[in-house]
Amino acid sequence: MNTFNHIVVAYDGQDESQAALRKGIDLSKQLASRLTVVHVYQEEHVMHTRGVQPVIPRAPANGYLTDNLQNYPVAPDPSQQLDQTHTQHDYFDNADQIVSRIKMKMDENQVIGEIEILSGSPSDAILNYAVEKNADLIVMGSRDSGGLKKLLFGGVSDKVSHNSAISVLIAK
Repeated sequence: MNTFNHIVVAYDGQDESQAALRKGIDLSKQLASRLTVVHVYQEEHVMHTRGVQPVIPRAPANGYLTDNLQNYPVAPDPSQQLDQTHTQHDYFDNADQIVSRIKMKMDENQVIGEIEILSGSPSDAILNYAVEKNADLIVMGSRDSGGLKKLLFGGVSDKVSHNSAISVLIAK
């Protein structure tokens, strides 16, 4: 029988990952395993506002630039930058809420574990983290996608289970 010394639970706050978190907590308690809960965000969904990105002016309606400025950066509209900052803060507020929910669930079950926020493609981030940290088991939820969508894109749980060198438990 395999021994699971380090269990990694993938958590995104949805119902399916709630089941995975419960299962991961139960297993870590039963097996006296180290528990890490990971939450992944995709960087392209968060707008960064560090530094000013150059904005190329649009050509006027007639299609011609009168001052040949197409190669010079222009400072962005301050209202546009405010919207980007607002979006970034919204994401991090949501991440704080997710971390709070994980901590609360761990406290309720009297289990000590780590919480890691990862970035990138969810399947790649989960797999890379599990390998880097020598995890023995990945626990995650299964979100049932529609037939065509699942066929074309696959789900994160499908990608992780098919590409993982370690055991993967899909909780439902």
